[in-house]
Order: sequence, then C-alpha cells, then structure tokens
Amino acid sequence: MEPRLFAPIYAATYTDFMDKDERDKLLEALSNPGPDEKTFFAKQRTLGVGVGLDEDGKIVHLKGLVFIDFEASSLSPRSWPVEVGIAWLDGNRVFVESKLIKPDPSWPEEDWNPESETVHNIPRIDLDEAEPAEEVAQWLRAITIGRTLVSDAPEFDQRWLDRLMSTIEEPPHMQVDDFDRILWIAFSHEDGIVAPGRLHHAYKSRMNRKVIHRAGQDAANLAYAYRAGLPEKKGVGPDFVESMPEEELKLSEGGGEENE
Repeated sequence: MEPRLFAPIYAATYTDFMDKDERDKLLEALSNPGPDEKTFFAKQRTLGVGVGLDEDGKIVHLKGLVFIDFEASSLSPRSWPVEVGIAWLDGNRVFVESKLIKPDPSWPEEDWNPESETVHNIPRIDLDEAEPAEEVAQWLRAITIGRTLVSDAPEFDQRWLDRLMSTIEEPPHMQVDDFDRILWIAFSHEDGIVAPGRLHHAYKSRMNRKVIHRAGQDAANLAYAYRAGLPEKKGVGPDFVESMPEEELKLSEGGGEENE
C-alpha cells in the first residue's frame, strides 16, 4: 500500500493573528480604492467601456458621454435656460438634439438680458411657442439617464441644468463634468503621461470649429473634438474640418445625425 500524503489543515487565517485595530485598518484599506484604482475606473467610465462585473459575472458597460450646452437669459445667478443642446457619439457618428425652452412661470422675467439675446440670437418671443420647461426637463432626464454629462463651462451649465430640473417632481441629481478634465482622463495613460498626439488632435479640432452660441452645434463641437482624440480606425482620420453651416445641421427639435 502506497503511503498517503496529507496536507496540513490550517483552520486559522492570517487575520486571526491581528489585533482589532490592525484588522479594522486592513478592512478600511481594502474597502477604499487607492489613487491608481480611482484613475483606472475614471478612465473606464470616460471611455464608456467595461467597469467591472455584475452579479452574474458579466462585464458592465456604461453608456457613453453626452456633451451638453445651454443658452440662457443672462449670466446672472438668477438666469434661466432658453435652449439646451446635447450631442453624443455612436461609433464614429455624432448625433445632435436641441430644444428651445418656454420659461417656467417661476423664473424671473426681469432676468432676460437683451445683450445675451444678441449673442445667441434667440428672440424672447420665440420661447413662448417652445416646449414648456417641465417637458424639456423630462425629455432630457430620459435621454441622458445613466450617462456622463460633459460641458466646457460646467459651472454655468450646471446652474442652468439644475434650474431646468427643478421644474419636475423629485428632480434627479445630474452632475456636469468638465470637458478638459474628461479629455485628460480619456487621452492619457494611467500613470498620467499624455498619449502622444491625442490631446493635440482634440484641441485642434475644437479650435477649427466656430462657436455660434447655439446649444446644439456648440454641444456637437465638443463631441467632434472628443472624437478627434480617439484612436484612429481604418479609413477614419482625425477630425479637422471646418464647422458646417447651421442650415445643414439637424439641430431642430427631434434631433438627428450630423454627417461629415
């Protein structure tokens, strides 16, 4: 009969040799992600790729970025939104939607600034025929749920987004992230080293696009700039083309695809 080998059985784990304070410190360290983990998952969220596993062990994919822009009654702390535009990428295509906003009765009419009107060229009278603010808020919440909102002026756009969302019951907390921060996360290596040429492509695309102060096209400009920084696909190069004339863009209510 051949001898049988038995591995020793250890009933204790290494934590059994720790005192309570040591165990508490270990558990705290394991439960809080370190800076490298935070950077990694921030980049995963920005790129809209896998960020972990669900309860069934399948990779969780977040929806992509939504670039957002508002035009407003003025720049004062009491200002309110008059137009919202959003744009997003579907593969290599940019889709755009925008809506004028009929002011909510609670918004101060005296905050309408004629100087702001000369910037965005939206006559006050046109807003009376627009969709009510509450309906626009519900539409925006439905179309952007679970997605990261990105703006090149997050302080202002956050204020106008909050003002718009305050018109519906149980308004959601929707955070607007900074475009420059998102670019840095998306187009740098995990150790903070910028990927060669990526940021340059993105900012060059943005410089080549005229800001017309209409929410739809301004949001689309951000989407095109972001797309220009993405790794090139076969047959698709960086986006350095000039901005399309407004009449060629599908920026009316209901939105559509921008083709270039």
